[in-house]
Amino acid sequence: MKSFKQALLLVFLILVIVVMVQNASPVPFQFLGWKYEVSQLLLVLIVLAVGFLAGFVAAKLTGRKPAQ
Repeated sequence: MKSFKQALLLVFLILVIVVMVQNASPVPFQFLGWKYEVSQLLLVLIVLAVGFLAGFVAAKLTGRKPAQ
């Protein structure tokens, strides 16, 4: 089971890397009235990090332990 999770994580990381490399062009980004032009690659990384952080915080607040 552990090797299956590792393989699934590896496939996920490869897919994220492929998407990031193919989407490196600058895109407009607006947040709280501020307008930025940021690399789409960087935007994907930021959204991915925020998603992982939100999942971690939600797990801590509910008292659930991460799957091992």
